[in-house]
Amino acid sequence: MNCLRNQNGMALLLVLVIVALLSALVIEFSFSTLVDLRATETFRDRTKAYYLARGGIEAARTILQEDKNNFDHPSEFWGHPLLNIPAGDGDVSITITDLTGRLNINYVADVRGNPLSGYHRFVALCEEVLLLDQAQSQELADSLVYWFNKDKTKTTPDDAYYASLHPPYRRRGAKLTTLDELKLVKGFDSQRFEDLKPYIRVVGEEQINLNTAPAAVLYAWQFSAATENIEIIFDRQDIAALIDYRKKSFYQTLQDLSLAEGIGGRWSAAWLQNSVKVAGSIYEIFSRGRINQGTRQAQAIVAKQGNKLLSFKVE
Repeated sequence: MNCLRNQNGMALLLVLVIVALLSALVIEFSFSTLVDLRATETFRDRTKAYYLARGGIEAARTILQEDKNNFDHPSEFWGHPLLNIPAGDGDVSITITDLTGRLNINYVADVRGNPLSGYHRFVALCEEVLLLDQAQSQELADSLVYWFNKDKTKTTPDDAYYASLHPPYRRRGAKLTTLDELKLVKGFDSQRFEDLKPYIRVVGEEQINLNTAPAAVLYAWQFSAATENIEIIFDRQDIAALIDYRKKSFYQTLQDLSLAEGIGGRWSAAWLQNSVKVAGSIYEIFSRGRINQGTRQAQAIVAKQGNKLLSFKVE
């Protein structure tokens, strides 16, 4: 009798073990299926979000092409961010920024190692933004001069620095193609790069848009000659007056600069002829597409004239 009870107990225990194993297998299978399903859904949503982000870039390019007046100011339609615009199953957000108001640091020097008008402007900008003295600012400008020099047979004062890095690399010997490349140049650590980033660019012509240029760029733009020959027409109070005016209105022509308080006819002597304008030509576009939990971001730089796509990347 006891033997029979022991056998029944063993059988019951075996059944429980088998049921437990089967339950574990079912749970594991269900979990794996759920994970795969979620992964598939995420991939699907991110793919859709990618095309939404691409579509946002194209929409922004269309907006810029529709802006046909002779000036560009952030108060115009292109200057207002479009946030969470419904599109299909998700939404898209678009931001357009005029880069023309920033200093193009590729004009600091030519590829033969000769400083250009942008050299002194960049030195002044570093003094204003990074709060460096003139000698330190000139060191940064000189680093760009050496980086641009296309003669790889010539040894520059910075070559030993690049050779000592881990891993070592050589200077480019050409102008910057992307802004991030600046972080490779001697003296431009991450903090300096981030501080300078809102004021500089590496695409487009040298001219700046007075409707969008930051105060530091407007002030530095007067430094276009050798130090001993610089004549400062606008002091910081004048620059503030120029900024205040465009907060309330915009400059439709260069002559409108005279409308800012205390400026008058001095505007025509402050900057080199043809170095400033009131219109933009180079724009940066950020577009974010979102479908459920899937999000993709696209960034593009476009030339307004001819609607040329200069760069494009997706994250």
